Amino acid sequence: MTDTRTIDIYGMHCAACVNSVENALKRVQGVATVNVNLVTNRASVVLNGSVSDNDLAHAIQSAGYVAESVYSPNADGDASAMAIRLDASSSQYRSALLIAAPFAVVIMIIAMWAMMSNQQPWVNEVLFVLTLPVLWAGRTFYQGAVRAALHKTATMDTLISIGTGAAFLASVTATFAPSLLFSGMHHSGAYFDSTATIITLVLLGKWLEARAKRGTAEALQSLMELHPKHVRVRRNEVESDVATSNVVVGDIVIIRPNEQVPVDGIVVSGSSSTDESLLTGESLPRIRTIGNRVIGGSQNLDGSLVISATAIGQHSVLAGIIRSVEQAQSSKAPVQRLADRISAVFVPVVLLIAITTFVFWFFTAPPETAFNQALTSAISVLIIACPCALGLATPAAIIVGSGQGARQGVLFSNAEAIERLCSADVIVLDKTGTLTEGAPRVLSMEGAVSNTEVVALALRSTHPASKAIAQMSTEKLQHNVESVLEEPGKGISGMINGRRIRIGSEDFMLSQMLLIPAELRIASNNFANNGWSTVFASVQGTITTAYGIADSLRNTSVDAVAHMKQRGLHVVMITGDSKAPAEFIAAQAGIADVVHSVSPQGKAKAIAKFQRDGSIVIMVGDGVNDAPALAQADVGIAMGGGTDVARSTAGVTLLRADLHSALDAIDVSRRTMRTIRQNLVLAFSYNILGIPLAAGLLIPLTGTAFSPMIAAAAMALSSVSVVTNALRLRITR
Repeated sequence: MTDTRTIDIYGMHCAACVNSVENALKRVQGVATVNVNLVTNRASVVLNGSVSDNDLAHAIQSAGYVAESVYSPNADGDASAMAIRLDASSSQYRSALLIAAPFAVVIMIIAMWAMMSNQQPWVNEVLFVLTLPVLWAGRTFYQGAVRAALHKTATMDTLISIGTGAAFLASVTATFAPSLLFSGMHHSGAYFDSTATIITLVLLGKWLEARAKRGTAEALQSLMELHPKHVRVRRNEVESDVATSNVVVGDIVIIRPNEQVPVDGIVVSGSSSTDESLLTGESLPRIRTIGNRVIGGSQNLDGSLVISATAIGQHSVLAGIIRSVEQAQSSKAPVQRLADRISAVFVPVVLLIAITTFVFWFFTAPPETAFNQALTSAISVLIIACPCALGLATPAAIIVGSGQGARQGVLFSNAEAIERLCSADVIVLDKTGTLTEGAPRVLSMEGAVSNTEVVALALRSTHPASKAIAQMSTEKLQHNVESVLEEPGKGISGMINGRRIRIGSEDFMLSQMLLIPAELRIASNNFANNGWSTVFASVQGTITTAYGIADSLRNTSVDAVAHMKQRGLHVVMITGDSKAPAEFIAAQAGIADVVHSVSPQGKAKAIAKFQRDGSIVIMVGDGVNDAPALAQADVGIAMGGGTDVARSTAGVTLLRADLHSALDAIDVSRRTMRTIRQNLVLAFSYNILGIPLAAGLLIPLTGTAFSPMIAAAAMALSSVSVVTNALRLRITR
């Protein structure tokens, strides 16, 4: 039996940090899988053995980080507490920046003045004093570097600390013990300005990055905030306001106009319209009256409702949505594996490049500038190569994309589903309940137009065909129904008002020794040509009516199928129904490729055949019989209102029973993956182009060196750019 733990982690800054934490957790016996998210600073751990929370916390501590809390996933999270956690790092960097920035500005002004006026003898001493508060403001980088070194790892903190530390120590030496440096090889104004500016720019970048990260989680927080804090409950005929957390199943809850629905429930009194757009993506309000279900978190609009609570806390629909979003946001897309493999060796390689750069320029540059050029180039390499953007590129887009999906009524179970959905080229649609309404209706009738006795008998049957006939009358029937006998799959008979009434198939009528009139047989043949089933009704031994019954196409299916084709998808319909009804529905929907008369296992085999031909297949279904196909497909999509088995098997769950939601899922996937690719290109481009420039590529070409301060600005910009690019998903459709 597996268990899951979520761990909030302090101290992670880059992809190398993520790699270190993951490796530490994977070494814990009993840990099955680990996903660490740099955006949320959170780890999701699946356990297949007995592992204590202390074991997990100790593993993180052994990697040089702090486990702030270890807990089981809980969808009852407090939105304000989550907001405080997301804002904490932003406030920390802001406070540090407020200390560092004024001193850095003064240091830059003095250093520039000293360079223009041939430097006064006291300048370096003043700069030394002014730099100390900046180092204090950036102490978190040095603390992180020390922790990483003690645990034999290297991270972004390592690169920043070595770069700024080397500049500061060289400056201190040039200021207080210049004889220790080679003659003429020290910077005339020392490197205090570089040290202060680099730390300040990195703090600025981390602050902007933290603020941008905060924006990525707004969709999840908005879901958490849908639950009102208090609710009006009627207990023992007395109404009172209680905390929502104190509501129990069966409580009678009163919801007034313009209030949020606090819990899932069934309407027992009143009628109103509810806005479920934030939960399901459904733009139009839904009419809710006695017997209808309401979802906690939806908005009651114009009427008063009295409901009986059916699900609370973690068992509610909203809690399930939040769990799905959190699960998707904590998982990793396969495309991130490339970044993970690179980050595992990235920092050591950068350190080697920096050392090589220093040695090269120290021995090849003119003696009077060799030390200066070697040190500034090496520092620039260390600073610009910080792998922050690399670690943020994928999770930032996944978090925003899955959050936007939730707003549109699309729940991704993991990041892999988002990636696979993007590249699919075949979409297989189940017929019943997916393309169609899933409930048979009487589409045509021949013979006696109305017979309330037939409807009264049909009300006694649970067969879908009988239910279709029963729905034909909205009258309140007052018939004496007795001696009802039902033959499963064939028909039903009973005495009503002293007359024998029968409803059933042709075989059932023949077994009752009843003859089918010629005009009704012709009607039955016409129904069959349309792919409809025929049910006959008889009164006192005479067959009076033929009903043409079939499942009808959803109003939205034709348009949805057309748009699937426009997106380049090959659309296939698959069903266990026979050829005639299958082809009739497919023709109505505009689908040419039909697989009919197959078992649940046959559906899975049909999908496997497409996969053997090289296709990436999406399967959309809603029933227990679709579970094997949903599991076989590269991505399974469970329709809203489907069975629990279908939802648990699928990688994507739609909250609406509408194929347009499947299109929304595909569109979210494509936009998210496009953003991830853009982010990875940005992240790699900064390093691929930046490292050679920082190492001095421009010096022999233009005579211009790449300043460490420019490197710091570029590094900060890279992190902010990938998160900002991910945030564009919130406004693109």
